[in-house]
Amino acid sequence: MKPTPRLFGTPGSALIPWLRTPVGVAVAIVSALLLAAATAASTAAAVTASAPPRVVTTGFPSGGTNPGIFTDTCARAKTAPDDPIMMPGMTGMSMQHDFFGNPAVNASATAAALRGGSTTCSTSADASAYWTPVVYQHGEALTPQRTLLYWRTRPGTAATTRTMPQGISLIAGNETATAPQSTSVVNWTCTTGADGHPAAAGSLPHDCPAGTQLRLVISFPDCWDGHTMDGRDRSGAVYATAAGCPSSHPVHIPQLVLHVTYPTSRGDGITLSTGPHTQGPPVTGHADFISGWQQNRMDADVAACVTAQVRCGPVVGADATPRGGREPRGSGRRVSP
Repeated sequence: MKPTPRLFGTPGSALIPWLRTPVGVAVAIVSALLLAAATAASTAAAVTASAPPRVVTTGFPSGGTNPGIFTDTCARAKTAPDDPIMMPGMTGMSMQHDFFGNPAVNASATAAALRGGSTTCSTSADASAYWTPVVYQHGEALTPQRTLLYWRTRPGTAATTRTMPQGISLIAGNETATAPQSTSVVNWTCTTGADGHPAAAGSLPHDCPAGTQLRLVISFPDCWDGHTMDGRDRSGAVYATAAGCPSSHPVHIPQLVLHVTYPTSRGDGITLSTGPHTQGPPVTGHADFISGWQQNRMDADVAACVTAQVRCGPVVGADATPRGGREPRGSGRRVSP
């Protein structure tokens, strides 16, 4: 009996003669074309995923005392006694916090879990978690109106500023302070009035002009050590001085600044949460951040706006597209958002 030819086997089996038949040749050609198409599609997808989005800033203003900047606005997402940086996994045991950005944040939140999630921010590319202690007035919690986030750098450090790394967490301010903190870190001010004059600033809450509201401004460290990602012990990031970043923290990163507005124009009776059910003096202002940004969007905006020293103004939409900023006051030129 003649043995049945095998289609697969060692070299010299019946596979090679079969491939030389018209049917075998046709199958081989089709297989090669399909493999080439799949390889091309895979390569194109990889290039698309790795290529940063193009950010157009034509016509946006530059120059001034703080030109390299873009902004992001986030509504309050929730209030809860959780702190995923300082008390990870300890649900309900932290001080009360107002959270902004990703509403899925909880005591066990991580940067990886936040990224790609939903958000209350003006760009869906930012699914980060930002939080501050709850602010009370005469014992009643004040619901924040909005939080405006600034991403900025000083002109002298722009050329060496690098984007924030994916997954970093940071803390600003001191929740155990017993005396007023520097206004360069924690600053109580007011929203801008109809006259356009800058609001009064101070280390403690104070009365605001009629028609304006109390605002808490908290500035984050902007010098990174280049390797610490967890902000829990605050060792990974420090504040730049007039001389720049210290040798221990040589990496300039954009400075994140939170502007949280509250529905009051008075500064009396203000306290901050210090525990799940306790309150303390307003000198304990602080803020926390876990980055849930889509990294290629953050990279693109930092390069086009912060490093290039362009006033990009608010970023919106899935692509974190800048809408344009303003010229410094008195220049007579404005780019409408």
